[in-house]
Amino acid sequence: MQNRIFSVDFELETVSVNKKTLIIPQKDYDFEMCFERMSSILENTNTDPTFFILASTAQKFPHIVKKISEKYDIGTHSFNHTFVSTQSIKDFSKDLKQSIDTIQQITGRKVNKYRSPDFSLSRYEYLEQLIENGIEIDCSLTPIGHFSGQKTTNLQIPHRIHLKNGIIKEFPITTFNFFGKNIGFTGGGYFRFFPYEIIKQVTKTSPYLMGYIHLGDIDLQKTKVKGLPLSVQFRRIVGIKSAEKKLRKWLSDFDFVSVEQANNQIDWEKQPLL
Repeated sequence: MQNRIFSVDFELETVSVNKKTLIIPQKDYDFEMCFERMSSILENTNTDPTFFILASTAQKFPHIVKKISEKYDIGTHSFNHTFVSTQSIKDFSKDLKQSIDTIQQITGRKVNKYRSPDFSLSRYEYLEQLIENGIEIDCSLTPIGHFSGQKTTNLQIPHRIHLKNGIIKEFPITTFNFFGKNIGFTGGGYFRFFPYEIIKQVTKTSPYLMGYIHLGDIDLQKTKVKGLPLSVQFRRIVGIKSAEKKLRKWLSDFDFVSVEQANNQIDWEKQPLL
């Protein structure tokens, strides 16, 4: 069985500069229009994703988050999008709890899934805090080092992690070999950068795939922001004009499920236990 998962990070546009998160100013109208276009893509391709919700954005757009929760699987993407690796365990736990409480108050639904900002969760001690706060499924670990974090797993399949206070299920990010180097491709700037034929081929041959997108990845109103490093400007803008068309084709060519649907399909007793 192939597990192709699709997810959406629901957040006002953020950029990472030296492991600090900056919120890019955005008109409410533009953000809501991005959500409507994303909704149209999901409807037209019959795709049920998991929305990882940034709780500070949820506070600003509770009506949208309520709408999402009535139709799709949800998880938390933290409260403030702070790099986990820069937080103390105490601060991480406080941010996590605040995010869960905020989303649950808006939606009336239990939150049991988590994705760290920029895949920046760096130590198993943070995973223990997830369990303490009722999170059963994590989608934060990565088999490669990257601009915002370090390699945190050797596995590219769903697996279980045995911790001091319990077992958590892990859905890691997907990578592929590009001229001898493993890199990400299934979300954000990576998705916008690579030609669709490469994405299609890797999707077709991967037994497991974690796809993700941000609303900002299809925001045609994006413009350059003064003062940002050139590398950050590039990551924000590259491929933006063709991203929506590419996304529609990807979700049309392949069947994807939510994290919850994948969780229910997997025989977890047969998955690796670390």
